[in-house]
Amino acid sequence: MTSSTGRIVGIVLLAFIVLIIAWPLKLLLFAPSAVFSGFFHSWPFHFDNLRMGHWHFLGIAGLSLGALAIFALLIAILVWVYRDAERRGMNGVLWALVVFVGHLVGLVIYLIVRSDHPVRSPSAVGPSSIPVPPPNCRQCGKIVDKNHAFCPNCGARMEAVCPKCAKPVEKGWLACPSCGEKF
Repeated sequence: MTSSTGRIVGIVLLAFIVLIIAWPLKLLLFAPSAVFSGFFHSWPFHFDNLRMGHWHFLGIAGLSLGALAIFALLIAILVWVYRDAERRGMNGVLWALVVFVGHLVGLVIYLIVRSDHPVRSPSAVGPSSIPVPPPNCRQCGKIVDKNHAFCPNCGARMEAVCPKCAKPVEKGWLACPSCGEKF
C-alpha cells in the first residue's frame, strides 16, 4: 500500500471513528429538553402522519440511499481536499480534518487558502523518476562526466565560452555578461 493510499484510508477511518464518538452528542441537541427539541419527530424522520401504508419501506429506503450518497460525497470531497493540499505543498491531513469538521464552511476556507499555494511541479514534489543522461562531447560525441570542463577524449571544452574573454556563457544569450561581446 502506498503512502498516500494509507493516509486516505486513515482519514476515512478517522472520520468513521469521529462519527461514532459524536453520535451521542445529538441527544444533547435534539432531546425533548434540548436546543432543537422535537426536530426528529417530524417528516422526514417519522412517517406517522403521511399514511403511506405498505409504501412506507420505500420512503425509508430512499432516505437511507440519500444519506449514503451524501456520506459518499463527503468522503470524495475529503479525498480530493487531501490530494489537492498535498500537491500544493500544504498539510493534507490537517485540511481534510478542517473540511470534515467544518463541512461547507471548512471547504470554503480551504478553497480560499489554496489559491495562495500554486500546484507544485512534479520535480519540486519529489525526485524525478526519469534519469538525466550524462552529457555528450560536442566535438567527438563521447559521454563525459558533467563535472569535467574539458572532454578527456578529444580535449574540447564542454561548456560554451565567450570567444573574446573565454568566460562561460549559456545557450540563447545574445551577449557575454562579462565583456559585452555580441554573439
